[in-house]
Amino acid sequence: MTTLSPAKQAAFEKVTGLWIAIPTPFTADGAVDEPALKSAVEYYIEGLGVDGIFCGGIMGEFWALTLEERFLVHQLVVDAASGRVPIMPHIGHHVYADSAALSRHAEQIGADFVIALNPYFPIRPSDDLVRNWYRRLAGESSVPLFLFNTAYSGYSISPELIDELADLDTVCGIKNPKPAEQVAALHARVGDRIVVCDAAEEQWLGLHLDHGFQALMSTPALAMFQTPERKPIVDYTRAADEGRLDEAWEIHASLEGEREAFEKWMRQPWLAQGSGAIPIAQLKTWLELMGLPQGPVRPPLVPLSDREREELAADLDRLGLLDSI
Repeated sequence: MTTLSPAKQAAFEKVTGLWIAIPTPFTADGAVDEPALKSAVEYYIEGLGVDGIFCGGIMGEFWALTLEERFLVHQLVVDAASGRVPIMPHIGHHVYADSAALSRHAEQIGADFVIALNPYFPIRPSDDLVRNWYRRLAGESSVPLFLFNTAYSGYSISPELIDELADLDTVCGIKNPKPAEQVAALHARVGDRIVVCDAAEEQWLGLHLDHGFQALMSTPALAMFQTPERKPIVDYTRAADEGRLDEAWEIHASLEGEREAFEKWMRQPWLAQGSGAIPIAQLKTWLELMGLPQGPVRPPLVPLSDREREELAADLDRLGLLDSI
């Protein structure tokens, strides 16, 4: 049996259950809203019972933050969590020196893990470039590193290259938002060395039960679909873990309305041909309408129109989520 590195052991022990991807709240004048972020972290942990927090990622508008603001966001989240759940700051960037600095900063503030999306460039990079990028980044600190194999960067990392990177001691996991069969195949290939995760709530129960996936990594759906009084994702996960499979699938099926709204407001704007919209305004407005304000988005994003806001409010009202917090 292969002996796992400390980073890999930590991931198999700590990256379990339901991890949330969180937005970055801003004040009306566009600054990071420190009190709102601290309050939101408290809500995610104590109100929703999340098992871990992914911060400063795509949903956190990392690409619109200065390096100093990214340091601040990561520090605030780690401090607010105060060791109650593990924290995974996102450190990916097109400037290698900034990613390296974010990795070292994460070590200084006591973050449990870091995660970095595929490095993005004007053209699709070669496997050699991506390999060298991650090899260097994995050595910048001792904090366990997750890969984030997202096509947001313009390409995806091949299973063959992921297999190579999984041998690095500090690389301990991957968030791999792909169709279920592709994620399961990658899990079968490298799941003995690194924690393989998917971000789609609708795929989580099947991957958990049929393939032994240990974590949903990571989605804002945990806050968008749930309240402290009604936590169906927590409930069906617990039911599955306790062997109550019929109940788990019944609860899972009850979320079809929420998933349809998620598809409409979060996925379709992103996937619409010629749009390429990043649905942060939709996410922040959704949470605000539930009672968890996150402030405005940063340029070049724009807020929802009055008509869109009214339509989203009507959808949430039908689901019983309007002003539900």
